[in-house]
Amino acid sequence: MFDGLMALATPSADTLPLAGILDVLGSFKNYFLIFVGFSLVIFFHELGHFIAAKACGVRVHKFAVGFFKEIVGFTWGETRYSLNILPLGGYLKMLGQEDFEVDKSQELVVKNDPRAFTNKPVGLRMIIVSSGVIMNLIFAAIVFMIVFMMGFQTLPAEVGWIKPGSPAEQVGLRLGDRIVKVNNDRISDQNDLRAAIVLADPDETLRITYERKDPATGQAHLHTVTARPERDEEQNILQLGVAPPMNTTVAAIISEPALPADEQLQVGDEVLEVRCGKDKTFHKVDDFYELSFALADLRGYFAEIKIRRPIIDPNTGEVRHDERMVNWRARLNLLPEGRPTETSGHLLGLVPRVRIPHVLPGERAEQAGFRGGDIIVRWGNQVSPRVDEIVKSVEQNPETEIPVSVLRYRDGKPETDRLTVRPKVPGLFAKRRPTVGIGLEAQETDKLVIADIITKRLDGSETPAARLSGLLPRGAVITRVNDKPVNAWSELVERFIELAGTEVKISWTHEGQPETSGTLYIPRTLGTTFDLPPGRVITAIDGKSGAEIEVNGRKAYVTVDQWQGAAAILKDRVGKTVRVEFWDRFTREFHSEELAVVPEMVDPWPLRIQYAANDVSTDYKRVMLREGNPIKGIMIGMRKTYYFIVQVYVTMQRMIVTRSMGLEQISGPVGIIKLGSDLAGVGLPVLLYFLALISANLAVINFLPLPIFDGGLFVFLIIEKIKGRPVSLKVQVVTQIIGLALIIGIFLFVTFQDIARLLGWT
Repeated sequence: MFDGLMALATPSADTLPLAGILDVLGSFKNYFLIFVGFSLVIFFHELGHFIAAKACGVRVHKFAVGFFKEIVGFTWGETRYSLNILPLGGYLKMLGQEDFEVDKSQELVVKNDPRAFTNKPVGLRMIIVSSGVIMNLIFAAIVFMIVFMMGFQTLPAEVGWIKPGSPAEQVGLRLGDRIVKVNNDRISDQNDLRAAIVLADPDETLRITYERKDPATGQAHLHTVTARPERDEEQNILQLGVAPPMNTTVAAIISEPALPADEQLQVGDEVLEVRCGKDKTFHKVDDFYELSFALADLRGYFAEIKIRRPIIDPNTGEVRHDERMVNWRARLNLLPEGRPTETSGHLLGLVPRVRIPHVLPGERAEQAGFRGGDIIVRWGNQVSPRVDEIVKSVEQNPETEIPVSVLRYRDGKPETDRLTVRPKVPGLFAKRRPTVGIGLEAQETDKLVIADIITKRLDGSETPAARLSGLLPRGAVITRVNDKPVNAWSELVERFIELAGTEVKISWTHEGQPETSGTLYIPRTLGTTFDLPPGRVITAIDGKSGAEIEVNGRKAYVTVDQWQGAAAILKDRVGKTVRVEFWDRFTREFHSEELAVVPEMVDPWPLRIQYAANDVSTDYKRVMLREGNPIKGIMIGMRKTYYFIVQVYVTMQRMIVTRSMGLEQISGPVGIIKLGSDLAGVGLPVLLYFLALISANLAVINFLPLPIFDGGLFVFLIIEKIKGRPVSLKVQVVTQIIGLALIIGIFLFVTFQDIARLLGWT
């Protein structure tokens, strides 16, 4: 029996970034642990073959874990037991597998020995061939049981963040919702959720069952929606647009240039309370989404925040915690009408400059010197570029230097830096769209610079700012509205909402020229007739909680708290009076208002205005999954093993047939060792979980109907059973040579891909 650990084909294990060749050195202890773990998995696989062979009366010459030179070994009875230098596979040498003689007809025949593997009945040989896989499944189930009896810390399947414009947002998922099922599959943690989405059929919708607490009573109720995942261009996988929940300890932050360093949030701070709401009192926050709500309620203005900050004594090294007050804010975010990664958001047609919310580690933008918070002043030859102009430039200039000017702050003072970035084409073989590794979903919020004017909405109607096209130039700075000074985009939003239903005068300056003015009409709609975003959420319009519309070329059910869903309801009710129901996030009270719908209200533009705490992120919330009952523990182990087996088969189907996953999602030996060593440093339960997952993978890979694997031998045995005689030995040898060549090719492919990933080539 020959068994090789070729690839990890389940995406849910790919949870840690591979961030550079220096990381390969890692911790010797972690690499030692993962090598021991791999050896243990292979040992149990070969032990299955060995026990079955002995039980069936087959002589075993050698029992080996690993390949190449023997490190240590001993002979006991008729069998040599070996541990070899490379523990990424193993083999069992039985009498009759490689012990041949030539008869008078010059054909290869197996020696006529009753203890030879090939002389045993087909049924017994099937048991021997399949026993390694069975042992791997038993091993995986038992180890999963041990893990969950010890207690496994994982990310809960809760919604902690929603990507603007994503399928999750369209169907009305909210922060704090806990997803319990996808179709009929039970979801216990974030790994289950990610796998269910990534492995979904790209042409079918998913039934998502989630648990949401009633804001009035606090009781949890189940709800079901349907959503169709979208492909993530960066990772080349399907995504729903949600991220795990986070706690209140700051993990990363983009410094706020308007504040001194000691007066703003810092990494390590634990947020306790935020002064917010109409009463302007302190509200306790328990997680990141409550912090986000509190900051959003202030609509771009700074909030007073009570924090607990760790202070390290420079003399003793002891850590004490100091409670103090700091300030922070949520930034204005104007949602686009199209895809957020391809289209600029705008305020009635007025487009702000692009602000980079994040830079992906190790990507070309980080290497070029880009930082989170940079404002793009020029991209190539385009001054104040829109998102689509940046995307087009990247796509049209693969591996070409693009000059970029960014505005950033040093010591609170604005400076313009000139950078050069070269887009790379991801993928070693199947090339994808060029990328540079920056986010484009945020906008400049402080300085009122106009990047451009969008004159047409998606439905073909004119935007209110269209009348300023040709008059208000790119790069102009808005200074006044109806002769009242405005200094930031959030102030402009406030003025527009206040003046809805009237003609307003906009004044601006450009490149030192005298101030110029123009006028535009601000339409009345939801959010201007009574207060709505960001502190309140619409639950129904005229008794309807949503509508089915076309989004990004596909039919989707969109809830009325999204602008598309509200627009669809309002469009059908022009000339009627409707009741709008909504609830307040802070008071937990439901409200109801009447709205007489007139044509100008069809576009609920205030619903495209968000305030997001994107400049700060906190640590992920974790939950402990533990089952003290051994019977229930083994049931969990069996369910997890079955789940990962199905994942592997579905992964291969998605890669080969539907192509909804790229081949870059799999890892070979190098990637598995690197990932395993990272996980080994996290703790024993995580390492054991990973080894159980590897064991389930090995069971599937080794039972594929490929020559040289157990599955290929099993196919030969089925053919022999049907025909009444074995497959020609020459056919077996030829197919095994072909299979070996195929396996070596796959091995080289995934290994090269792993190394390229480590070196940052992909």
